[in-house]
Amino acid sequence: MKFYKRIGTFSVTAALLVTMLCGAPLAEGHSAAAVHAEASGTNGASNPALTFADVREDDWFYDDVTKLHAAGVINGYPDGLFHPEGEITTAEFIKVLICAIGGPMDFSHRIYSWHWASDYISAAYKLGIITDADIASGFSPGAPITRSAMTKMMILALGIEPARIDDPFTDISDMYASTAYNEYLLRGYLMEDGSRIYNGSGNALRSEAAAIATRVMEYKADSYSYKRDQILANAAVNPLNTESELIDLFYVLNREFMSEFTFETSIPLGDWQEYYTHSNILRVEYFYSSAISIRYNRGGGTVYTIMLQYNRDVEELKALRRAAEEKADKIIASIITDNMSDYERVKAIHDYIILNCEYDYANYLTDTLPYETRLAYGVLCDRKAVCQGYCAAFNLLCERAGVRSVAIGGYAPNSNVYHAWNMVLIDGQILYIDTTHDDPVPDRVGKTSYRYFCLTESEMASLGYVWDKNYSNLKYFY
Repeated sequence: MKFYKRIGTFSVTAALLVTMLCGAPLAEGHSAAAVHAEASGTNGASNPALTFADVREDDWFYDDVTKLHAAGVINGYPDGLFHPEGEITTAEFIKVLICAIGGPMDFSHRIYSWHWASDYISAAYKLGIITDADIASGFSPGAPITRSAMTKMMILALGIEPARIDDPFTDISDMYASTAYNEYLLRGYLMEDGSRIYNGSGNALRSEAAAIATRVMEYKADSYSYKRDQILANAAVNPLNTESELIDLFYVLNREFMSEFTFETSIPLGDWQEYYTHSNILRVEYFYSSAISIRYNRGGGTVYTIMLQYNRDVEELKALRRAAEEKADKIIASIITDNMSDYERVKAIHDYIILNCEYDYANYLTDTLPYETRLAYGVLCDRKAVCQGYCAAFNLLCERAGVRSVAIGGYAPNSNVYHAWNMVLIDGQILYIDTTHDDPVPDRVGKTSYRYFCLTESEMASLGYVWDKNYSNLKYFY
């Protein structure tokens, strides 16, 4: 799906600029309830079928406009048209964004009380979508909003931690644009040479604002389902020529227990197979496939079909996963509170795992480890596991607690046996945790250790851990 149809700015009349995407301008002095009703339809009811004469089924933005109109978020112009190529002002976009987010608006700190969109601007300020820095730098509600400003507001409205991992666009280096790209909220404009451009300084169009608002609604409703659908749709129609796109695809294939998928990539077979292996280590909590087979054009083609194989019944595996997720939700509800810092959340998860699970040393010695010991299920439900299970459970609990965590593989001190532990991201810093080695063997009830808790890369290396430092990268958290 394109973010915008074409590149450039467009001149419009003054009358066009004062018309809102979310209904006609409201007179100063309207109550908050009246403003919300105007934006959302009568008593929250859905609007009738889309009838904008200038929005056709073959337009790239048709689905977005249709969904927003049906949800009562947009009403178009008094003349019955949508004017998709018209620019949209900052105030107009803020109103649409607040409508898309939904929920009650907080007016405890009112700003721009003279403006028709004061209610929405005040709500956006309270939510952190507009900051004091924005106001100090010349925030102008009536000016056309740029694509960069629109993207920043989208990321802040969704509460996504911004991070510039790579610069996906050739014409801009922007933290919010990079974050939106990583979350499949904005993919820019694909050029014939395979590069992508963003044109962040260009003024946003009403059609683009509709696309952004729709994505905000869908992402807010279920961020994983939104990303899953976008990842699969992207992989089905576009060549995957970056490591991140391939890792995203492999993660979804495993999480959804998909048995087969065809995709195109210019990346050599050996390289993307390595990405597949690494993707399963990173998100080990969703790794259930036992092997893969590959079908490809031996004549030098770039289209591959990957087939995932499982050594157990898929429905049984799904049941194990559901049980682990249900248990994880109960655990998080019992050990995590809203006012905890990320460090405190990680410590609570670390302690829970160690105090409620034991390393299955007896079966390890006899090479008779049950399959479940390698899953989050083993830690959370059976309370016996090996390092893979410890990492899987830690990742799953961190995901539920809103902490970024991935697993990493290598070798523990004085050992030639492959081992796994976790990396977490706390306040922008990568730290390492080995819950397996912090759990005493043989098990001692009520005892835990913090020798391998929240260590830096240099501290891990000084203890004798060996791993590929290229994998200790911020980008793998996103």
